[in-house]
Amino acid sequence: MRIKKLLTFFIISTVIFVIGCGINSVTRAELEAVKPGSVITYRYQKDGKSWFYADKVTRIEGDTIYYNPSSKEGTAGNDERLRSFDVGRELSIKKADLLKYETEQGDERKVVIWIE
Repeated sequence: MRIKKLLTFFIISTVIFVIGCGINSVTRAELEAVKPGSVITYRYQKDGKSWFYADKVTRIEGDTIYYNPSSKEGTAGNDERLRSFDVGRELSIKKADLLKYETEQGDERKVVIWIE
């Protein structure tokens, strides 16, 4: 009976761990598959809080991704204000640099959490 309880606890713990690791993260393949129109949402740490912003990919030329940044940032990743993009500015990032954000980077722990 005790073994059955331990096994059940282990299975539940494993499922929770796997789900927790998969939340708010993307795979390298998903980052490599961005295309014009994709919205990339980032999470980072500032002043002890999690903040979010998004970039909308406008075009891809060679190894460079061009995008419009969001004009707002927020404390919730599903905040609709993040979808307000500054179409007057087009910035760029190298594909290799974008791939780094599969995992948390720097003091701000910046990471891509999803791609739409």
